[in-house]
Amino acid sequence: MPDVHASMPDPRDPLPVRRLPAEQPSNRHRRALDLAEEAERHRSLLRSAAADYRWRVAQRVSELAPEDQRYYLDEAERLIEQLMIDPVRHSTLDLDAYRAIRDGVPVTYDSAQRMYVLRRPGRDPLPIRPGLAEHRLGVIARLAGLGLRLDQIQVVALTTAQMVAPHEAAVPPRGAPEVLRGTTGFPSRRGAPVTPRPSGLPNSGV
Repeated sequence: MPDVHASMPDPRDPLPVRRLPAEQPSNRHRRALDLAEEAERHRSLLRSAAADYRWRVAQRVSELAPEDQRYYLDEAERLIEQLMIDPVRHSTLDLDAYRAIRDGVPVTYDSAQRMYVLRRPGRDPLPIRPGLAEHRLGVIARLAGLGLRLDQIQVVALTTAQMVAPHEAAVPPRGAPEVLRGTTGFPSRRGAPVTPRPSGLPNSGV
């Protein structure tokens, strides 16, 4: 019988399990999670106002032809989505700046630089430029939290944030039709043929 050295493991003993350290999320992954969480919170703040807006639009177009109803309802959905945080389109959103505006943190206005500045103890001041996504979306979220209607939120957001971030600017369609306003109640258009729509919602207040 061969000699068995004391240092050799007993084959009947279970093999030791090597435990690897828990995988830590990368900075990019953590950033994506934070952005998704804020986007969902932003959407929840607007949920009540969005539901009310959909209902009011539906009531005002209820007597129109079905295709015209769908046109206005689709437009309402597009407006609602424009007020939301999109994790792809807003992938570079500065969450600290957005939260400061949303939560009403006191900021100062630097007239020379034409921007707001958030003073943070022990940290560099955080610039927040009016009109960019952080300011505009923060204003939207704050107004929603205060209970304003969606159309009111849109008006205030547009007047307090008078420019759009370059990376969010919509590219006008090539060959867009020219709109000539007449007195018939229907827009006359030159260029690409389109189906005319009613000039406004019944009892327009939306």
